[in-house]
Amino acid sequence: MIKNVHVLFICVVCLLLYNCDNEPYEGEIILPDNACELAMLNVSEALTSFSSASGVNYNMLCQAYKDALQNQIDICGDDGSLQTLIQDLGDCILNTENLCEDAEAATIVAQSAYENATADNFEDVCNNYKDALEYQITVCGDSDFLQDIIVQLDDCRPEFVDLIGVWTLVGWNTDMARDINNDGIVTNNYLEEIDCYTNETIEFNANGTGAFYYRSEAQITYTPNSDGSDEDFFVSCSEINESLNFTWSETINTVEIITENGIALSYLRNGNSLNIGIDDGFVATNTIDGESMIIERVIFVYVKL
Repeated sequence: MIKNVHVLFICVVCLLLYNCDNEPYEGEIILPDNACELAMLNVSEALTSFSSASGVNYNMLCQAYKDALQNQIDICGDDGSLQTLIQDLGDCILNTENLCEDAEAATIVAQSAYENATADNFEDVCNNYKDALEYQITVCGDSDFLQDIIVQLDDCRPEFVDLIGVWTLVGWNTDMARDINNDGIVTNNYLEEIDCYTNETIEFNANGTGAFYYRSEAQITYTPNSDGSDEDFFVSCSEINESLNFTWSETINTVEIITENGIALSYLRNGNSLNIGIDDGFVATNTIDGESMIIERVIFVYVKL
């Protein structure tokens, strides 16, 4: 519908221009010409405001535009064109489902631009990415997951610590808040709930090589509550001692890694953090049937301590 607003804008401007230079619409003009001109001006102003409507103020600005159109019809008359515009606006209820899909798509485009930013355009594309995230929150609903990304982007100044050295895992950020340790408090950072993965590190060497160091591994299960409201989670943590070598390269805000077994990973670099999203980063198995699973995308966050 937002796209249609711009089409409406062009249509109404054309109608206004036409009526300024030609006879009024068919119908009885009961007020002086200056009243008709004022009504047209009000329509133009209402449309300008409506053309920038968002999910928050869409209904209000749409209704104001419809009222202005109806006022012009009452004062100036109508050949049917203005009434058609009013009918096209419907009940001024925004189709938020499609709008949300458009917002999510715009965020993906903005994120891609951010991940490929250069030193010359970094600040601009970073701010565009933040704007896209904020708009997605506005039309799709609030999300701590998206808000965390905005916070991490900070003021969009490209100031980074030296990549060389040891980075430590500090967060498992998700879009779904859960109570993994069953203490009655939900969180989007599952790592805070799991007594495991407390010393997972990435080491970057100056010669373009490095290694992941894995020192623990968790098996996570859950039992659905009888009322179907929530789940009780169980975490079993085992100590391990494994490593995975890789080669790396970096741009202004991404770190590209190729592991020794040929897997390509792209980490988003932001200030003192490295972030990567893994679609099946969180997996919990149902204890009842042993087959059903909760699988969620996780943003793994590393910082250089």
